[in-house]
Amino acid sequence: MVETVTYNFQEVSRRILDLAPSITTLWLQEIVSSMETAVTIPRDFAEKRTVLLARYLVEDVNMDMQTYALDLGEWLRSQEFPFSSILRTYQLYRNVFWRILKPEIQKWSLSKDDIHKIELELGKAMDESVFWAVYHFEQTMNRELVQKEETISYLHNDKLTMLGKIAANMSHELRNPLCAIEGFLKLIGESTRDQEKLQSYIQVVMHEFESLHRQLTGFLSFSKKPILDEIFKEVQLENLLAEVELLITPRLLGENVLFEKHIEPCNITCYEEGLKQVLVNLLNNAIDAVQNNGGDKLIRITSTISENKLLLSVENNGEMIPAEIVENLFQPFFTTKQNGTGIGLSICKNLIEKHNGSIQCESNERRTRFLISLPLDFSGEPLAVLHGK
Repeated sequence: MVETVTYNFQEVSRRILDLAPSITTLWLQEIVSSMETAVTIPRDFAEKRTVLLARYLVEDVNMDMQTYALDLGEWLRSQEFPFSSILRTYQLYRNVFWRILKPEIQKWSLSKDDIHKIELELGKAMDESVFWAVYHFEQTMNRELVQKEETISYLHNDKLTMLGKIAANMSHELRNPLCAIEGFLKLIGESTRDQEKLQSYIQVVMHEFESLHRQLTGFLSFSKKPILDEIFKEVQLENLLAEVELLITPRLLGENVLFEKHIEPCNITCYEEGLKQVLVNLLNNAIDAVQNNGGDKLIRITSTISENKLLLSVENNGEMIPAEIVENLFQPFFTTKQNGTGIGLSICKNLIEKHNGSIQCESNERRTRFLISLPLDFSGEPLAVLHGK
């Protein structure tokens, strides 16, 4: 009995090989007539599929089937056919194969058991073929995704490197004149203490000088070099927020914005000027966001302590930010403002990350808020340095 089955398989394999040209021709015709996407498979590729099925009955062609699935999948991918179209070609092949083969099998001198076994073996071979095709297609797609992610990461890092070089150059070019301006302002202030009006002017200039210094400091956060005069120290959160509120009060009053604070008192080790700049930037953005509100304009800043971390929330009731914009908010040069530079939130992200913290945005129809997480006791060493990177 074993010899009869082996003989029948060999004969069936030979006859399927004879039918290969007819199967291939009808399959290619079905692809053209049945598919919305035009898929043109080279005939040698197409016919090899039937040849492998025929050989599967009498020999081990597993490796050949894998190679064929890889070659065909890569070719189809190179033609940019959608995955659904590729699977459809396999479905059409199965239909055509059995449409031609089943009537022929009935003419051959085979028992029902032999026919059943042949159908099972050929069905298994087809399933293996589809599996390897999907497997290799998936591997190809994963490789392409990894390459794209690496490219995006490279471009992002290249952009930050460029900003770092600009920042380092700004540090060199601007630090000396800024220090000179600050020094002479202090000298003028000391020599005119009895002139109240002049003192008020000097205070305004000093205030703007400090603002300029903060902006420059923030931009320098893109540089790998230490931020100018970067000193991490312990500060009281309430005092820091009070100074931030003082800086934005003129805008809050001028634009009739309600400002709420819900603060859990604590001390935090941080770069004070950098953290101030982050909060001033976020609060100014919040004021911009509520400008067009028809009703109340509300900005709320909240802090809580959890697991030795400070959690800060800067919230406004302005218009919802679409999800696709939220994803890109912290990218350098990305902006939705007509006169924006697109580096404000990038600076915030860099400053927060220099504290080994994180910042994210979430927005819905009721509110938009920026969430900051910072370690309370920070050594001043970024994680990359601590890990030896």
